[in-house]
Amino acid sequence: MSYLAGAVDRVEKASSLSYPPYYVEPVLPVAHTPAEYGQMGVLFARVVPTTAAGSLSILVQFTAALVAFGTKSTIEAVAAHEFTHYVDLVRRLSRTNVLSEEKSATLYESSYADDERLVPARLLFAEKSLTGLVSRKFKGGLSDPALNKKVSDLWVGKSLPVRWVNPEENMIRLGIEQVASAKFDPRVLAKVQEIQKKMKP
Repeated sequence: MSYLAGAVDRVEKASSLSYPPYYVEPVLPVAHTPAEYGQMGVLFARVVPTTAAGSLSILVQFTAALVAFGTKSTIEAVAAHEFTHYVDLVRRLSRTNVLSEEKSATLYESSYADDERLVPARLLFAEKSLTGLVSRKFKGGLSDPALNKKVSDLWVGKSLPVRWVNPEENMIRLGIEQVASAKFDPRVLAKVQEIQKKMKP
């Protein structure tokens, strides 16, 4: 947990923004599809919009398996990667651009869609070493064979809690009323405007 707290602190310093509320999920979500027999993809972390009392909140979910078996650098890369998704989601929702209901047939397509829904780390973080870490660790999804083996042997192999999910379950579905009434961190909105200017040709 000290690695995770340190990772969040590093992301906040590199972006000059506050990290959204986060929590550790004790059940490991593992994605699989009938089209890819024998293949599975662990969802080590994800951005989760939720509503309570009619108010929209954006949380980041980290899995206990990541916290238990991830190295310091991997946890930092994952925390930074999810933050790019968080900022991109604020960007989309602040423009009332609700994500579509498209479905991904395979894990590869799901990973590709994941890569499309983020703000480039180089435009978000002032720390070049953190940007480089994210680039090295995320190439078509999280690349960490040692972590995958530990999770396979010491989590899945030990029958610790696993929830099998379809890639479609990782889609975000929100009503227009929830999006329209949402309030976002003004500093994140200002950063979004700054990034969008940089992204324009």
